[in-house]
Amino acid sequence: PATSRGASLSQPNWVALEKNRQPMSATLSSSDNIHDRELDTTPIAVADGAGWDIEGTALHVARGGFRRVALQFPDSLLWLAPRVLGQLEEAVARTAAEAGTPCASLFVLADTSFDGQQLDYVAAQHVRADLLVHYGPVDLGATGPIAARLVFGDEPVSPAAIAAAYRSSFAPDEAVLVLTDLRYA
Repeated sequence: PATSRGASLSQPNWVALEKNRQPMSATLSSSDNIHDRELDTTPIAVADGAGWDIEGTALHVARGGFRRVALQFPDSLLWLAPRVLGQLEEAVARTAAEAGTPCASLFVLADTSFDGQQLDYVAAQHVRADLLVHYGPVDLGATGPIAARLVFGDEPVSPAAIAAAYRSSFAPDEAVLVLTDLRYA
């Protein structure tokens, strides 16, 4: 279905390329109530290079000495928040224990007034965060008063899924340019 900025929880256009999971955002429409759905907190698949840089972010937190970390997700990736938070909390605790340093506190920012691609420094400052971690597409020109880490995601592209989608949508001799989201790069 077509999406608009107003329908923030509508199906993203990349769901057809996803494999082996049913993201919550793919099953909700703008009229659905997210609170009526059970959140899936099973571990994120990180095999084959797919994932959201849990270990890299935990090391960044430890090496930077960050104590309060705000996690920001655009609406289209909000379904990831419980999974990322749980895995990141474990990785941060393990990294802190190994280094003999205090463990950082993590916070998920919600109800941002921005479009999801803007770093919400104001909300991060409300929780006194010293690091803002933004997941998904983001405005790369943003600067702000606290440190930021950008996690675009890393997911494999399925050539078979792309070929099947092509065959079902276009004539065999029709030229098509396939562009992917940054997380499929």
